This record gives sequence, structure tokens and C-alpha cells, in this order.
Amino acid sequence: MKKLLTLLLALAMLFALAVPAYAADKKPSVGFVTFGLGGDFFQALADTFVETMEKEGWEASYVDGEFNPTTQIAAMENYIAKGVDEIIVWSVAPEAMSTVIEQARNAGIKVVAFVAPTETADATMLAEDAKLAASMNMLAAEWIDKTFADAEDHSVPVVVLSCRTAQTGVTQADVLDKIEDYSAKAKFVKEVELQDENSNTGMSAAENLYITNPEVKVFLTAHNGLALGVNSYFTGLSSPVTDYSDMGIFCINGNETVGDQIKDETPFRGMVLTGGVQDTCNDMRDVIIGLYDGTLPVGTVTDATTVYVNESVVDDYLETGKTALTEEDFADFAKMAEEAAEK
Repeated sequence: MKKLLTLLLALAMLFALAVPAYAADKKPSVGFVTFGLGGDFFQALADTFVETMEKEGWEASYVDGEFNPTTQIAAMENYIAKGVDEIIVWSVAPEAMSTVIEQARNAGIKVVAFVAPTETADATMLAEDAKLAASMNMLAAEWIDKTFADAEDHSVPVVVLSCRTAQTGVTQADVLDKIEDYSAKAKFVKEVELQDENSNTGMSAAENLYITNPEVKVFLTAHNGLALGVNSYFTGLSSPVTDYSDMGIFCINGNETVGDQIKDETPFRGMVLTGGVQDTCNDMRDVIIGLYDGTLPVGTVTDATTVYVNESVVDDYLETGKTALTEEDFADFAKMAEEAAEK
């Protein structure tokens, strides 16, 4: 009996050491005001964020930002009323959030600006929208110029599918529209501006485009939902296309679903994203805990890592969430864009 009690006591001590010290008292709390939950990536990010913080002994929750600053302000006010310790917010319109962020900070709540920098914040986690779109242009340009190596310059038709309801979408669409600056073979046909970024919208847009512009070979979009919709249209049973070996779909902030489509030899050719979902949530965790325990100085700004995914590295991405591709692998296309900008 004495040996059993000794063993149980040892196990209890090991468990206590494994749990963060603050878990024995009052759990710290954090709320995530999301950009919106209109696609698989956004939902996965929100769910994984909560799981990651709960593993650290935190109370964590998220609110659907609905791609609407008014909704986000109301969510922030609700978190302030609840008295959470920290709020992390991916602002749709950063300039609209200044007052409510100040209210939170005045109430002693730490605020982390995620992706979109705000006027004030205790910490900022940057993923520069324009840079991410430029990275996707380089990834697409490599595939276009290689696939259509014998085509005349600027003869391969490219369409951009956009959703400009938030500033991020505006910034990234503006960069994607400049695909000709990155590719010797790409021909920018037009931008199709849409009011939503889900897969059904993407599927309808692809169907309409095939009627008006059946010559289009490449589809670029900042929204993985739209990209998945385009892919579904061209790979479905009623698709008007049976050979899509010379078609390409590229998106920003894809996920494992997109990775599977790239691997399955569909028209999906590539994506760029700011790290895998779990890696991103780990970074969010480190910033939040660092602010809470004082190991991260107020005013810290961190930069997100860009992950490039195409057919050559998709297996690595699906297995680890990372790839060996870096910006240096696309330096020629970046140089081409810089020279175009100087003209």
C-alpha cells in the first residue's frame, strides 16, 4: 500500500510539472477576432488556435469577423466586457479599429495585431499582403514560362479572380493584376471582381468565364475558396474540359485540401501561404504568452515566413507543413518585376 501511495504521489508531481504554473490558479484568457470564416483556411486557423492555446492551459475562443469591421468592433467590445487578458485581431479595416483597441488597452488587455498592422497594439505579427501576392505571381510565372516555353511573349491568357470587400483583397488583387511584369509569357486578360470568396462563387465564375473567355489558361486568386471552386468546375463530371494539362490555378493561403489537389494532378498548380496552420498558431501562442509573462517586449513586430508549394514539393508540405522552396528560387522573376516597375 505504501509503495502504491508513493507511486501515485510521484505521478501527481509529474503532472503538476507538465501543466503551466498559472493553470493551478486562474486560467489566463484570450480571444481571437478573426478576419472571417468564409474558407477552409480561416476555419482551420481559428479551430487550431483554440486547441493550441488550450494545450497551454489558457481559456481561448474566437469570433467570426465576417469580413466586416463593424462585426469586429462589436466582438472586441464583447471581449473587453468579458475581461479577457488578451485579444488577437486580424483587422478587415485596421483604421476602423483604433478606438476599440485603445479601449481594450486602457482596460489592461493586451492586443496583438495579426497580419494587418493597426495604429496601436502591444505586438504585431506581420504578413505583408503585397509581398505575399508578389510571391504567388513568381510561383505562377515559373509554371507559365516553363509550360509555355515555346509560346509567343505575353500570349498565355491569365484571369484574376478577386474579392475586394476588404483591404487585404484590394491590395493583393492589385499585385496579381501585374502578372505580366513577372512572366515573359503571361497575358493579363482581365480581373473578375466577386462579392464573396467561397467555392460556390468560384465555380460560378469559372462557368461564366468559360462562356465569355474559353481561351483562358491560368487563374490567379488571393482566395483559396474561389480557387477550389474553379478547380471543382473544371474537374467535375460536367466539365467542358477533359485535358487540363495546360491549365493552371494558383492561390494564396491554401491548405491541405489545396495540397491534395496539387498532388492529384488537377489544374491546381501551386499556392503560397504564411506558414502552415499549426506553425502559424504556434507563433501566435508564443507572442501571446510572451506578452502575458513579460518575456516579449511591448511593441514587438514579427514577420511571417512565406511557404511556397508546387508539384515538386507538395509531398513535403502535406507531411510537414513546410517546403524547401524560398524566395531565392524565384529570383529571376522578382528581378523581372523590378525592371518592369522601373520603366
